[in-house]
Amino acid sequence: MSKQLLKEQIKFGHCDPNLFKQLKIVEGIENDAAIELLSKRATLMEIKKDKTVNMDDLYYYKLLLGDIVIRDNKIIASLNSDVILINKGLVEYFQQEEKQRRIETSIDMLLDISVFKGLSYHQLKQMIKESSFVKLNENRILFNQGVVPTDCIVLVEGQLQQYKSTEGVELVLNQNRKHFAIYECLNSKAMQFNVKTISECSLIKINRSSLLKFELDLKVKKEVNIDFNQFKMEIDRKKGWLKFKTKVIEDANKDLERRRQLPKLRTRSQY
Repeated sequence: MSKQLLKEQIKFGHCDPNLFKQLKIVEGIENDAAIELLSKRATLMEIKKDKTVNMDDLYYYKLLLGDIVIRDNKIIASLNSDVILINKGLVEYFQQEEKQRRIETSIDMLLDISVFKGLSYHQLKQMIKESSFVKLNENRILFNQGVVPTDCIVLVEGQLQQYKSTEGVELVLNQNRKHFAIYECLNSKAMQFNVKTISECSLIKINRSSLLKFELDLKVKKEVNIDFNQFKMEIDRKKGWLKFKTKVIEDANKDLERRRQLPKLRTRSQY
């Protein structure tokens, strides 16, 4: 429905920038002013089923409705299709601008983390350029305990949860950390805990090969070993509570069953 609405808006020259952004017509651009300008410059090309159209290098193409195949710089429509066209140079300019802004923001963020304070501006910039930016929904597992990570992460927005699973009980360790798996990634060590998203998150994902280039300048400390004994009392307490809760429910069910039987017993006693 929203795609059909955008189609009509573009045809009549009144495109809503918010809808344009929501449908992710142009990847890699978040700036509202850039989105508004691009939405005003967007045009629509309608392609009939089984028709072929030559692509022009001057344009950025985005499928809105239908189904197409791009092959040998040609668009082949499998169905009646609507394709959005925008000036390619303009799109690339704003994508580059967005990328540079993201790099600068990320460098400022890394400078506030003690691990990266030994790196120069140029080293940080190189690391960020080799990294990827990821957006994830809540309840996504990032690291599993016992598994050696190949990447470390730095939290940009959102909230992560560090927890340990043992004997069927999840024990939350931390919900305020901003980076994970740097030491483990550098030293090929298994994670001692799990990490998952507990909200929508934006992350910087840094590969092990990038970290190794700057290993001598990183102020990495070994993670404090998580001693299972420190959780034993907590585990026993939770198990005790679950056992007590189960017993209370069982006793309540038995009492309800007994009460349901009482009227029947009285009825029979009258005869």
